Amino acid sequence: MLLHFDYDGVLVDSFDQLLSAFQRTATDTGLGRPPTRNDFETIEDLHAAGLAALLGVPESDIDRYTRRTHALLEADGYEPAMFPGIAEILGILSERHTIIIVTSNYEHLVRQGLARNGVDECVSLVLDARQPGTKGEKIGHALTRFRVPPHEAFMIGDTRGDIRHGRAAGVRTAAVTWGYQNRATLAKEAPDFIVDAPGELLRLLTKV
Repeated sequence: MLLHFDYDGVLVDSFDQLLSAFQRTATDTGLGRPPTRNDFETIEDLHAAGLAALLGVPESDIDRYTRRTHALLEADGYEPAMFPGIAEILGILSERHTIIIVTSNYEHLVRQGLARNGVDECVSLVLDARQPGTKGEKIGHALTRFRVPPHEAFMIGDTRGDIRHGRAAGVRTAAVTWGYQNRATLAKEAPDFIVDAPGELLRLLTKV
């Protein structure tokens, strides 16, 4: 199978650091209002540009706004902890399946985090914010590249947008509840599966 994972909120616990970075961006740039936890927890499509638009950043300034946020993350040293058990799960799954990360983050930051946890070699491809297209389109790119039909692939995410983009690409979807959005919010997108713990995700992906 081809397994597409979101990064922030699924593999690493980055909520507080990202919230702080976006709040400081609003202060530094004077663009939009500072975000709240509720913005992250309820937005329908959680990515930097989408969040900026929600916060009232003019379209012409969104690119500058998002670049400033990523610059702050790098200056701080972006090293969010991997959720307990995730590194082991990636190692187990990579022995049988191809793992892709589809993220609104930057590839070099993702690769640094994977290497720090000893699982960089488990991930075959990172499709990041710098690459054009929606997450759904990036999933489609991976399906074509690895010659895998949609019914043999999954999108594993923690937001409504992740599930929506997975469905748009025609793959099965699994929503995890330990990330940015809770079970009730995720259920609004009717994912194929909802899992509440990494061990439950492993059991799901080893039996389908």
